[in-house]
Amino acid sequence: MDYTQRLKWIENGFNADRPGLSPSLLEDRMTEPPAPSESLIKLPLKHVALFRPEHYEPGYAYPLVIWLHPDGDSEHALHEIMPQISTRNYLGLSFRAPAINPKAPEKGYYWPDSHLFVKQFANQLQQTVQELTKVLHIHEQRIYLAGTGTGCSVATKLLLQMPHYFAGAALFKGRFGKTDFQNVSSVKLKNKRILLDHSLANAPDDPVSASLVARMWQSTGVQMQSVNSLKAELSHESELMAALNRWIMEGVSTARLV
Repeated sequence: MDYTQRLKWIENGFNADRPGLSPSLLEDRMTEPPAPSESLIKLPLKHVALFRPEHYEPGYAYPLVIWLHPDGDSEHALHEIMPQISTRNYLGLSFRAPAINPKAPEKGYYWPDSHLFVKQFANQLQQTVQELTKVLHIHEQRIYLAGTGTGCSVATKLLLQMPHYFAGAALFKGRFGKTDFQNVSSVKLKNKRILLDHSLANAPDDPVSASLVARMWQSTGVQMQSVNSLKAELSHESELMAALNRWIMEGVSTARLV
């Protein structure tokens, strides 16, 4: 089964939740060629993980969490992360980083520290979300970036390059590059939201400090909220993800009040 067929199978699975489509009909549709009226999913990237919430409601526009894994991991981490955030509130999407250590391929995948790469990746990400809207009801104004380690560096570059596209970013135990904020002076993020961890994964002698990262975000005018993963109550990943859930839901509640 190639990737287009696999996403077609996912679409059929969503349709199976609707009244009038029996499991046997679903099985038949999986083996038959698609009808001309049925939309095909054509993703620009192959290694993508999707998370669908429990009791998915097609009539409800779901916030989308785009998880950016740290170096040494893969897109499959999404299936461990999303249930810790919420099993019902969000759709989840994750991409595999493009680089690998040929001497130790079992150690996972790595993000290049490159604005040119992120510019290309941003276009592919946007195309992927657009394709997924054919089968998923995504709230276009509630697309959040989230990640740990070098995933935070990629999330930073993405938000600064495409501020119109994302509602904000949650950055835990971040590892940031020296050039992540090189264009920050020209970007205004007044209505965007940042959840920033005071604890960084950068080396102690790295010039990119937690205070520098905080100052850079503050200079953009974002609505910033801070957490500290070194505190006992946030020391476990599940507690950080619960904090992420509360943070996103606060934004949803605020939007409803406006």
